[in-house]
Amino acid sequence: MARLVIITHEFDAFAYRDQAAGEWTSPYMLWDILKHLAGMGHQCRITAGANAHEGEVALLHVDASLVSEDYLALASNFEATINFAAKDITKKRISTLRLSLEEHDDWTGPVIVKSNLNSEGKPEAAHNRIAQRRNRPLPHPGVKRTPYRILDSKDDVESAVWYDPSLIVERFITEPDISGGFAFRTWVFMGSHERCTRFVGPKPIGKAGDAVKHEPVEVPTELRSERERLGFDFGKFDWIMHDGRAVLIDANRTPGTARSIEGFMSAGSRNLAEGLDGLIRERLSKCPKAGPLRSLARQ
Repeated sequence: MARLVIITHEFDAFAYRDQAAGEWTSPYMLWDILKHLAGMGHQCRITAGANAHEGEVALLHVDASLVSEDYLALASNFEATINFAAKDITKKRISTLRLSLEEHDDWTGPVIVKSNLNSEGKPEAAHNRIAQRRNRPLPHPGVKRTPYRILDSKDDVESAVWYDPSLIVERFITEPDISGGFAFRTWVFMGSHERCTRFVGPKPIGKAGDAVKHEPVEVPTELRSERERLGFDFGKFDWIMHDGRAVLIDANRTPGTARSIEGFMSAGSRNLAEGLDGLIRERLSKCPKAGPLRSLARQ
């Protein structure tokens, strides 16, 4: 089988040892997927930093909104790659709700001010803290965590915000549920394997850990088009239904697992591992350098 190399950032905390359980664990969804993949016969190696490693296939798992060129350049060392096309998940790249002073927009509803970085810039801020502790140069100079702010209208947005390249202003929309709460949906996918779920929770900005109920739903065509546009092989899309259409809210190439629904998420890991196995076989079968490994696609 193939040797799969997981490329993580030099300062990513991909895995840690749980002292109480006496074993290694990870906050990332990929961790359970890799355990299943190893059971299928593949060799999986997790690496940190933009360094070359031996293997046939590389999976990009750098937890940063914008992947730097030194990590992307590693692709040339491998016969096949996974998720290297999903290099930019900044809000300005993925957003279909963005407002601008330069463009006429008749939106009169509430707005949300966000960091242009994914997850409020928390991953980049974490990288900087680790680098500082190790007396290393900051990988993301000037970056800080920027919590969401919801305002009544775009007229309430300070002038400086509109001209700050680190921020983005979006229309704030929700999906109310008949229970009185709010619905939010997640689509998790790896290659051709997927899971799409509608959660309901008490907050307008939903988190799976706060959900009081969930159910499977279909993936709309427009989301599949967004996945293709953004170049994702593996990831999680957060979305809602609004005025009869699917609206992408967030795209994440390094999804985590909320502890409160860890059992539910882990139960789907085998399915996603089968999707990763299929991706490996497909990519190697199309690679002219693969040689004997091309037979993986026929096994």
